Amino acid sequence: MKNSLLVAVFLSLFSIAHAQEFGQRKGFRGIVPKKEKTVILSEAEVSTAPLGESYAKASRHVVVLTAKEIQELPVQNINELLDMVSGVDMRQRGPLDVQGDLSIRGGSFDQTLILVNGARMNNPQTGHHNMNLPVPLAIIDRIEIIHGGAANAHGIGAMTGVVNIVLKKVGRKLNAGYSATTGQHDLINSSFYCGMPLGKWAFQLGHQFQQTSGYIANTDFTSGKLFFQLARDWNFRGLKPHVQLFYGDNNKAFGAQNYYTTAFPDQFEATTTKLFGLNSILPLSDQTTITFNTNLVSGTDRFELYRETDGLAGFDASSIAYTRLSSGRYYRAFDNDTAASWYSGPNFHRTAAMNSTLRIQHKWNIEHSTTLGMTSRSDQINSNVLGEDDETVVVPGWDGYTMTKGMWSADWTYFLEHRFERERLKINGGLMVNDHYIATALAPQQWFWAPTLDGTYRLTTQGTVFGTINRSVRYPNFTDLYYNRGGAQGSITLQPETAWNYELGYKFYQGRVHWTGVLFHRQSKDLIDWVTYDGDPTAYASNITQLNLTGLEGAWQYRASKRRQRLQKANVTATVMNGRTLEVDFSSLYALDYLQAKVNARATQKLGLGLFATYSITVQDRVGTYYSGGQEIDYDPFALIDLKVYYAPAGGIFKRQFPFQAFINVNNALDAAYYDRGNVVQPGRWISTGFEFRFR
Repeated sequence: MKNSLLVAVFLSLFSIAHAQEFGQRKGFRGIVPKKEKTVILSEAEVSTAPLGESYAKASRHVVVLTAKEIQELPVQNINELLDMVSGVDMRQRGPLDVQGDLSIRGGSFDQTLILVNGARMNNPQTGHHNMNLPVPLAIIDRIEIIHGGAANAHGIGAMTGVVNIVLKKVGRKLNAGYSATTGQHDLINSSFYCGMPLGKWAFQLGHQFQQTSGYIANTDFTSGKLFFQLARDWNFRGLKPHVQLFYGDNNKAFGAQNYYTTAFPDQFEATTTKLFGLNSILPLSDQTTITFNTNLVSGTDRFELYRETDGLAGFDASSIAYTRLSSGRYYRAFDNDTAASWYSGPNFHRTAAMNSTLRIQHKWNIEHSTTLGMTSRSDQINSNVLGEDDETVVVPGWDGYTMTKGMWSADWTYFLEHRFERERLKINGGLMVNDHYIATALAPQQWFWAPTLDGTYRLTTQGTVFGTINRSVRYPNFTDLYYNRGGAQGSITLQPETAWNYELGYKFYQGRVHWTGVLFHRQSKDLIDWVTYDGDPTAYASNITQLNLTGLEGAWQYRASKRRQRLQKANVTATVMNGRTLEVDFSSLYALDYLQAKVNARATQKLGLGLFATYSITVQDRVGTYYSGGQEIDYDPFALIDLKVYYAPAGGIFKRQFPFQAFINVNNALDAAYYDRGNVVQPGRWISTGFEFRFR
């Protein structure tokens, strides 16, 4: 009876189609409870290979951000957190997780694979929605950032890197927390999480609410995240399978000033993302394990080229918003402006992506182990813009609007990897084969193969050299193939973009100090890019950009062994890149626009009396240009400084039952003016304050 009740509750949460759990920004991360085991970085498990491996033995450059480190950093959301990693380019059109384009090692935002609990979050409509993640920061156990292609471990889409968000295991004891934040620009945030046992099951729930009226006109937004997990260990005839069910929901609505074009600056967008998944592990013996994961990721997108939605969070949109007249035209009374005659209303899109992965791992002996498996994925879209003529779908809540276009594609991926490990040496060799199909006569069925060879060699007890050679791929999304509005034209004849990745690195541990150095090179072919030509303002999706990119990455990290030391931790990371391409007669919108240098430095200092201060500086220099007022402008390098001062008594409050933190955050402390994306103004100095407490 209890099991039936749990399943019913879980399914009812999944069926909420219009959940309005708003919230996103957290002004602090709180304190890791004293009883929570500290993760030793060298022992942390990472997903750089199908077999899995520890951080110390990883044959790739991978950055791991643990829950404790996330809580201590001066960040407010996942986007700002990832922006503190060298080699990662988080180009934010809007702050506070509103919208960000994530790329790694000079790739585009479509070339990085995003995973949550193993579920592929990449949106089949456009990579602009890849970071619409339904994950409150408080329930994250760790984030792995894999630099470079990882097709054999994670399949298609992992062309230049992977961000793997691993959520905390559902505990068997009661734990909960609450936080509240307020700040400039009418910022309001509240969040909570709770976990507890329910019979033989354990569950966890996390939720955030946030809103702000915006830092300039038409940057208002509301945003929400909800995540629910159920987990159970079974004992069936000697077998001990583990089952995990989870549901996530993300809702956003935001003013999008100049987000996609300056020709129509007063834009607006509203998106939803829903995730439903099942993960299972079945150990057949000490040598053999079967894992099966399946998930469904659905999404909706409403894009208004001429904003017609009322203001959010107190913003007065009367000077921005248009009204649809009975004639079908759009009119703004504030300045008597009429929308272009060809504009007939918002773009509506509905997507669904179904993923399933079956993997078998067998350890032959102490030196040899093998993994084989397959992944299936289907992508579907209904739209009034993207795809080919399809059945008519009525847009819910929008009378008179329908989606009459659609398309679907499917991928079947097969992978095999074998590992040899003896004393100081470890070698992985593998192969991925992919079969790609899209349901149109204009695009043929395609096959792709990707070999992988990587390894590590421990030179001393403190130092290890590692290297890899692999091939990776990314297929065009539905926007690349079909978009044809507002000065942009897709192409159904696009070919997949591919790359060969080469990497050689060295990592060294000595006490509390850890440093890493990496040399990498990527040879890309048939890159999918949006380009423009002189005299023609239209942007065309094309396979005409090739890029050979070489770079260096370095990292140094120190962490104090005792709380009473004045310098608690310090970290410096840097990436420099140089790309070479053939001389071209076009302007690139994405592929040739990347960070050629980025440096991150941060430190946490103990001030005394329970007070701490965290300082962070980010410096970046971008290759590429943008157009403003008819002129081509180079991106200027810039530096951002963030400061966090917080009170965190070692004993917590109320007899150590409630770990507590109160804080003041100053983001962009020097009020720097900068652009992550051309013509999209980023916020200046932003001050917020709040508190968090936890119950354990």
